[in-house]
Amino acid sequence: MVRISVIIVNYNARYFLKNCIGSILNSKDSPAFEIIVVDNHSSDGSCEMLSKDFPEVVLIRNNANEGFSKANNKAVSKANGKYVLILNPDMILPDSAIKQVYEFAERTRELGAVGVQFIDGSGNFLPECKRNFPSPKIAGLKFLGFSKGYYARHINREATAEVDILTGAFMFLKKSVYQEVGGFDEDFFMYGEDIDLSYRITKAGYKNFYLGTVQLIHFKGESTVKNKAYFQNFYGAMGIFYKKHFDPNFVLSALINGIVNGVILFKSNSTKKPWKQEDEDFEWTYIGRNKNLFTALQIKFPKATGNMIESISDTSIATHKLYLDSADVTFSQIISCIHRQNDMGSTNLIIAQDGTFYVGSETSDNRGEVVFL
Repeated sequence: MVRISVIIVNYNARYFLKNCIGSILNSKDSPAFEIIVVDNHSSDGSCEMLSKDFPEVVLIRNNANEGFSKANNKAVSKANGKYVLILNPDMILPDSAIKQVYEFAERTRELGAVGVQFIDGSGNFLPECKRNFPSPKIAGLKFLGFSKGYYARHINREATAEVDILTGAFMFLKKSVYQEVGGFDEDFFMYGEDIDLSYRITKAGYKNFYLGTVQLIHFKGESTVKNKAYFQNFYGAMGIFYKKHFDPNFVLSALINGIVNGVILFKSNSTKKPWKQEDEDFEWTYIGRNKNLFTALQIKFPKATGNMIESISDTSIATHKLYLDSADVTFSQIISCIHRQNDMGSTNLIIAQDGTFYVGSETSDNRGEVVFL
């Protein structure tokens, strides 16, 4: 019997999606689960990859980009599990994540939704995985660059605690609770829908929890081009939220709209930081046992110094680029290694299990990188 329905909405994130599903299928001792992918009319071959490499995945193909909320609602209506896990395609899960979250959910009364700890591709902690309720004052300050009060900093990153707001990048809850509160509001095309759903869950009398003992990688933004339309969706979502949940107030509405429009204008005209380019004589390290892959990297960087380590250790590695072969290193080990490498300043790159490409990210502000081997 299926206990958990893992739901992933995908839009042109083929290679990150492939790694994500690979990490889910490596789950150990988890209850029976199904994976449902809703593809929002990708043009990068995502559907073809799923059909070829993961025929067991339930694939729902949309004829247009229907957005995050509508696509998730469509998948939940077809889900067979007691629980649903809303998951972004740019995630890497440790082997025991699903089991740990499921067991926590089973023993927790008045459960709303459960979220976990996120780190980015460089090992940096991502504070948006646990947030406070965004009052107009807190949200306004956040838009202006002041995040005090927005993130739930009073909760230790390794702790387990009740929290106001979770992110839709990883949200685990009973299907019955999801349906009871009405699922994601389809007025939100993308962004803000997780704040709205978290808020409605608590208004219905349930409790949301942050489970900091489970750590996973979130590359962030792989389905999103950060253009003007993105910033309008991202910052405009808060306007939708306040109009929905607060009494109309001309002064407040005018203030929020003014701040939102100003931030959209500023962000739309800001310059994206380019991916850092290494000097030709940089040092890199490959962790894995595939000597052919190691040789391919040597050919790719003929003037650089390469090292090969066959098994992963519990110490940091002094290197410019670190290549982690997911065919030989578990995803749990990869996540722990990237966490340890945070202070080393290395660029961490995950080689796909079939050895055809690797992915990585130097900053949570930019999209990650896909490189073919």
